[in-house]
Amino acid sequence: MDDLPRFADPDGKLYEVFGLTRAELGQYLNSESIYRMLLSWMEGNFALLPAGDIQRMPGAFLLQDNQIKSAFRHKLVSDRPDYLKLATAT
Repeated sequence: MDDLPRFADPDGKLYEVFGLTRAELGQYLNSESIYRMLLSWMEGNFALLPAGDIQRMPGAFLLQDNQIKSAFRHKLVSDRPDYLKLATAT
């Protein structure tokens, strides 16, 4: 993954430009998110104290020629994008 371009956005300006909102309590505390968290714990994945701004909702975008070709904006923190579909959008 070291060959992939990436950037930092500590002020959250790009989150706003991409339409990514701040999470509300229901986006964390819902049956799907709790289920995924428990599954992750059972697989040995334990998160200690979170780092950064945990209220920022995630998203995934395919950018091409300075345009968003496809986008996935999470509605719940537990959402899982179809990355293959996202990457092959035209």
